[in-house]
Amino acid sequence: MTLRAMLRLWWLWLAIAAALGGALAWGHYARLRADLAATRSDLVAAQGMVTAYAEAAEIRRRSDEEQTRLREEAAALDHQLEQMEGGDAPLSDYLRTAAGRLWR
Repeated sequence: MTLRAMLRLWWLWLAIAAALGGALAWGHYARLRADLAATRSDLVAAQGMVTAYAEAAEIRRRSDEEQTRLREEAAALDHQLEQMEGGDAPLSDYLRTAAGRLWR
C-alpha cells in the first residue's frame, strides 16, 4: 500500500485511533471506579473504627471519673476515722484483722 493510499484512508485511521483511545479511556475509567469503591469501603471501615475508639474513650473517661470519686471517698473516710476521738487507740485483735482485710 502506498503512502497516498494510506493517506486517503485517513478517516479509517482516525476511527481506529478514536476506538483505541476510547478503549484506553474506558479501562482507565473502570479502574478508577474500582479504586473509588475500594476507597469508600476503607472509609466505612475507618469510620467504624473511629466510632469504636470514641466509645472506648468515653467508657474509659467514665471509669476514671468513678475511680477518682471512690478514691476521694476512701480518703475522706480515712481522714474522718483518724480525726475521731480514740482514733489513735490500739485495736483489738479482731478489729485489727478486720481493718487489715478492708484496707488491703
